[in-house]
Amino acid sequence: MSNMKDLLLGQLETGEFLFDKFTSDLSDGEYFKLPAPNTNHVAWNVGHIATSEDSMVAAVTGSEMKLPEDLHKMFGGSSECFEDAAKYPSRGEIDEMRINARANAIEQLKMFDEVKWGDQSPEGWPTDLFPTLGSIWALLPTHQFWHIGQITVCRQTLGKSRVLGAG
Repeated sequence: MSNMKDLLLGQLETGEFLFDKFTSDLSDGEYFKLPAPNTNHVAWNVGHIATSEDSMVAAVTGSEMKLPEDLHKMFGGSSECFEDAAKYPSRGEIDEMRINARANAIEQLKMFDEVKWGDQSPEGWPTDLFPTLGSIWALLPTHQFWHIGQITVCRQTLGKSRVLGAG
């Protein structure tokens, strides 16, 4: 890889592969099954990644978020996860949100002027963790892996086979 942008794009592509691998064999019911009380199901994790990427891209590019505010509230980091699938968009709609948010993130990252990596993060971002636009871009692909880990726990509680590794 020749630069930071290539590294981040590679991480986003790896995450896309893992989301597909870790969710493709789940039924719609399994998608909305909580692994334990006070946890998040696969649907919430996927929707959370979509809305997070939407808000991060808007922050670093100064553009408007593409997803409606009600979806950002539904899947926000402090939102409550409900097992009742009727409280959420359909699985197909959630998957489409993720695919579209990821496509937008990749497009915007490719167009992002690398001269701006060191520009100060937008107001509202904790500067001790994310002092620059580049640090927010770096968060975007790593954040997905935290939630792929949660999806792994969901899979284990459903008795699903491992997607990666032996055993």
